[in-house]
Amino acid sequence: MENSNLDKRPYIHNRGIATSTQRFCPKHDIRSPDEIDRQTAFKQQVFDQSIALSRSRMNDSTELRCSLFVPGKSTKFEETRLTKAEVAQVYGVDGRELRNADLKSQGIPHILVRPATIFISIFSLRLLVQSDRVLLFLPDSETDGVRMEDVFEHNLQSKIRAEQGSGFTPTLPFELRVLDAALASVTAILEAEHLILQGEVENRLRVSAKEDLAHLTLVELLERGKRVATIEQRARQFRSALQELLNNDEDLALMYLSDRQAGKPHAIADHQEVEYLLEAYYKNADAIAEAAGALVGEVNRTARATESMLDVRRNQIMVFEAQLEIWMLGLATSTFVAGLIGMNVVNYMEETPFAFAWLVSGCAVATLLIARFGMLKLKKFRKMHL
Repeated sequence: MENSNLDKRPYIHNRGIATSTQRFCPKHDIRSPDEIDRQTAFKQQVFDQSIALSRSRMNDSTELRCSLFVPGKSTKFEETRLTKAEVAQVYGVDGRELRNADLKSQGIPHILVRPATIFISIFSLRLLVQSDRVLLFLPDSETDGVRMEDVFEHNLQSKIRAEQGSGFTPTLPFELRVLDAALASVTAILEAEHLILQGEVENRLRVSAKEDLAHLTLVELLERGKRVATIEQRARQFRSALQELLNNDEDLALMYLSDRQAGKPHAIADHQEVEYLLEAYYKNADAIAEAAGALVGEVNRTARATESMLDVRRNQIMVFEAQLEIWMLGLATSTFVAGLIGMNVVNYMEETPFAFAWLVSGCAVATLLIARFGMLKLKKFRKMHL
C-alpha cells in the first residue's frame, strides 16, 4: 500500500534525490522587439566580420602595406606593397607567423627570433629585421593617437644619420640598432603618455578639494584613471615580452644576424650586448608600470573619498528636505485649524477681544510642537540607521 502511494506522487525518489517528472516550460522572452533586432543585427555583423578576418588571415595572397629601409642604399623608408607569400619567401619566415602582421587590434607584444630574421610585434609596431634591411608593416586605418611607426622611423633614421656623420663604426650590428630603435620608440611613447596623464591627474587632484567641483572632478578623474590603467597594462605586457626573451639564451645568441651571416655564429652563452640592451628597457618598462600603478591607486583613493563626500552632501540635502517638510507639516496643520475657525459660520469668537492673539499663538505653539515631535522621530530614525 505504501509503495503504491509513492508511485502516484509527482516526484520520483532515486538514491535520496528527489526529481520532478514535470517538464519545465521555457521562460518567456521579455526583451522588446527593437532589442531583439539589435542583438540579431550585432550577431550577424560579428559573423560577417569573423568570416572576412579569417579569410584575410589564411589568405597568403593578401597584400600588406609595408615600408622598406635598406641602409647604404636609401636614407629613408620607401613604401611598397607585398603579399604575405612574398614576405614569407624573402624573409624566411613561416606564413602562419605573418597572420598577426595586419592585425587591426594591437595584440600581445612578442619578439620572434629566426635564423635570418627577427619579427618584432609590439602593439601597433610590427617589423621584420634582417642584417641588412628592415621591413615595417603599416596599418591600413589611421588612428587618432600617435603612431609608433612614425616615432620608430624618426628614431632609426636619426640614429643612422648620426652614426654616418660621426665617422665612427657602430658598436652594435644593424639588427640590434633596429631593435634598440624599436624598443626606444615603444618606451618613449609609454613614458610620454604617462607623464602627460600624470600632470593632468595631479591638477585634478588639487581641484578635488573644492566641494563645488567635486562631481565634475570625479568624472574626469575616473576617465583619466582608465587611461592610466591602460598604460600600466601595456607597460606590463611590454615588460613580460622582454622578460620572456631574456629567459631564452638561445634566442639571445641567435639575434646576432650579421655575425651568423658572416659565418661567426655566437655561442648560447655569448649574448652580453643584447642582454644588457634588453635589461635596460626592461627596467624602463618596469618603472613605467609601477609608476602608473601607483597613480591608479591614488586616483582610486581620491575617487572613493570624493564619492564619500558626495554621499555625505546628498544625505545632508535629504535631511534638510525632511526637516523642511516637517516644519511645513506643522504649519499646515495649525493653519488648517485656523482656517476652520475663520469660516463664515458662527463660532462665538468674533466678540472675544483676544481671539486673534489666541489664534496666532495657538498656531505658533502647534507648529512648534508638531515640528518638535517630527524632529525627534527623524533623529531617532537617523540613529537607528547609523
